[in-house]
Amino acid sequence: MIRGALALARSSRVAGAAQAALDAGGSAADALIAGFIATAGSEPGVLLAPAVVLLAGVGAGARVLDGRALQPGKGAARPRGYKSEAEIPEAARIGVPRSLGLLAHLHVARGRSRMADLVKAGVSAAEDAGATRRAALLKRVGSAGPLALRTEDASGALLAAAGPVAGGILTAEDLEGAMPDDVPARATTLEGDVAAIEVPWDPPLGRLPEAEAILACDARGLVAVMVYVAARPEEGVHVPELELVLGRHAHPVRRGVPRTAPGTPLDMAAPAAIVQKASFFAAVALPGKAGVDVAKLGRLAEGWPAESALSELREQTGATAALALLRDARDARAVTSQTS
Repeated sequence: MIRGALALARSSRVAGAAQAALDAGGSAADALIAGFIATAGSEPGVLLAPAVVLLAGVGAGARVLDGRALQPGKGAARPRGYKSEAEIPEAARIGVPRSLGLLAHLHVARGRSRMADLVKAGVSAAEDAGATRRAALLKRVGSAGPLALRTEDASGALLAAAGPVAGGILTAEDLEGAMPDDVPARATTLEGDVAAIEVPWDPPLGRLPEAEAILACDARGLVAVMVYVAARPEEGVHVPELELVLGRHAHPVRRGVPRTAPGTPLDMAAPAAIVQKASFFAAVALPGKAGVDVAKLGRLAEGWPAESALSELREQTGATAALALLRDARDARAVTSQTS
């Protein structure tokens, strides 16, 4: 294990793949990619899930890669709209996935390992699950990134599941432009010289599917968090040709209701933040919450025992779990708190 390089996730499969990428000399960005692809190999609802990445570090700035799903419908005529909720087909709720574009952008900007190596654990997981078509797609992701979805077979399968024929509004133009936004993170000054770094939009209201998280830091001081919302097979739209499941995030067009413009980012839970004090960083994720109240994070950087601070944070917020990765100038350690 390389000193100061550590990965954390609730799943041992995800954490193991992410840590293996770090141990091979990869960056924190590589660890996120490897962990995400590993769980995408074993679970059909992950690969095209909405995802957000938060990056920070000494000399690295603070950035957010926004891979939330987009409202579909680019290049298509406005549908007439549905009169009632009961007549809306599931395909009309499928957004434009940007996860593969996010992975590619993250790898180009911050990666050090070969993408083909980072997908190996995911390919093996898919093969172990008997999902040979998903394994083949993951191999293409390793060689072609987001272009893996632009083959005739892959794009055709997605359009068949969520395009006009199925009652959806996903278009080929949507898929061609599905790249993430790379934007500055929102920084909030807490007490003294403590800063909290988070996504630059407010947490959405209402009940949302729970997000999972992968946290990583590397020997060069980069700290990174990815949150993603996997689709449940019993609730999503299946794409049998790819052995994937698409989550329901888009807003169906309703008669008499203002239309969500194509290309609009769609709400997802993003419960992640990074606390910084000089050369100390604490990456935090709170699965079960829509976002993070950064005002509650100061204790993680103020010399309190991290275990009790994190446990108190989980209890105060009502999160199902709390994960923290602590990185100072010399080393890193992981702390978790789970509901009993």
